[in-house]
Amino acid sequence: MKGFGQRFSASFFILLSFALLVFGRNDNQAVETSRAAVFDGFATILDVLSKPLETADDIVTWTQKLALVYSENERLRAENSILRQEQVVASQLVIDNQRLSSLLKIRQGKVNTVAASRVVSDSGSPFFKSVLINSGYDDGIQKGMAVVNEEGIIGRTINVGAGSARVLLITDLNSRVPVKIASNGINVILEGDNSGTPLLNFLPLGAEVKVGDIVLTSGFAKVFPPDLPVGRVIEVNEGNGIRVRLATNLYRLNYVSVLAYDIAASPDVVKSDREVTKDGAPEGKR
Repeated sequence: MKGFGQRFSASFFILLSFALLVFGRNDNQAVETSRAAVFDGFATILDVLSKPLETADDIVTWTQKLALVYSENERLRAENSILRQEQVVASQLVIDNQRLSSLLKIRQGKVNTVAASRVVSDSGSPFFKSVLINSGYDDGIQKGMAVVNEEGIIGRTINVGAGSARVLLITDLNSRVPVKIASNGINVILEGDNSGTPLLNFLPLGAEVKVGDIVLTSGFAKVFPPDLPVGRVIEVNEGNGIRVRLATNLYRLNYVSVLAYDIAASPDVVKSDREVTKDGAPEGKR
């Protein structure tokens, strides 16, 4: 009796499997409709169950963002307070500087943008660091003018044609730029050595330079106006010298500005306030 029940069960499941295969192969419409109804039912249930989870996740995300915004707002408030204090001090220093300059009758240098140019090529040589710009003496450019961009100084013009000019980069071996350390005002010379990090030389005895010091132009030599960004000290080493990472990326130059800087005249002939006649008597008293 037990063996008969087992044979009957086996036969039943075999027939059931065969029937399902037949129905599935024939693409029975009832089977497909039932299957679609089951899938729709499960999709609806899963969608309903996922709503509370999505809502909870949105609440957690919103809370995290709110906490982050609050923290950032507090930081900005503190930073804004410090900047306001520094602005007041800076404004007072500007006023004091203007008053002292007026009292001492100090002549301020004049900086004029002669031309805005595009870099059209570079030297491509490891031994000569220069670029060619598409402005020349027809645009008012002369030899020895400063070339800069929005990041800082780039170099100076060394050859000028009618519609183009060659610019010697500050990394070139022949480049020498008077600069200063912003923190203490020490005047030094930035020397190119054909590498991407030029050297600081001619430091006064006892002068201290540390990593992180900002380097600016000093305004000496009448090429670069003072206080233009040069770079930041990245290495102070007796063997390798003091090296500066430049503020300007010289490997992706596009547009540049050519500046004319005038701070003091250097006349070849010094004349007196009044012309002197040949016999030595001032003009008007002959």
